Amino acid sequence: MEAFDQLAELYQGEHSHNPFQTALVERIAAQLPPSAILDLGCGTGVPTAKLLTEAGHRVIGVDIAEGMLRLAREQVPQAEFRHADIRELPDDYGPFGAVTAFFSLLMLSRADIEKTLARITGWLEPGGLFALGMVNLDADSLPVEFLGVPVHVTGYPQDQLAATLTEAGFTLDSIETVDFTPAGGPPESQIFALARLS
Repeated sequence: MEAFDQLAELYQGEHSHNPFQTALVERIAAQLPPSAILDLGCGTGVPTAKLLTEAGHRVIGVDIAEGMLRLAREQVPQAEFRHADIRELPDDYGPFGAVTAFFSLLMLSRADIEKTLARITGWLEPGGLFALGMVNLDADSLPVEFLGVPVHVTGYPQDQLAATLTEAGFTLDSIETVDFTPAGGPPESQIFALARLS
């Protein structure tokens, strides 16, 4: 995951203008009263932290890549950004009105994703929202090349992801599979889910 230190600007150029992610973030911003929101794997802060702070929410962004955090602090000074590994956040983090995780959990194994989902339920306020972006891929820590860098990615087919979220204690508001084409790359099949703490 540290590979993203060197990819911050390239990643932002290719992936910060995803209309499906933007639409889901705007749904959260509109549904919640001013709240504390945790952005897991916040990247460069665009679009998630930027949209949420502009809507009046207090955003805490967490990322393992200092390169991403540097850009995030420059672009979204109203938010708070912390250098941390998602897997090492304390169990009593929060409470938050919402948690977002756009294409960050896919860098974990399925075992670690399931552990993280269980911990997210402990970070959320009752009825809190969880927004998730994942790849539509049936794989667990599959080695791939992303933006020229070797990484391992995990994905789920939509039905399996829905079941995983339900088993973790969430109620799904919506889940959809879409095709998104990054600025410089081939189309990607992605899944966007909005759930709430049951």
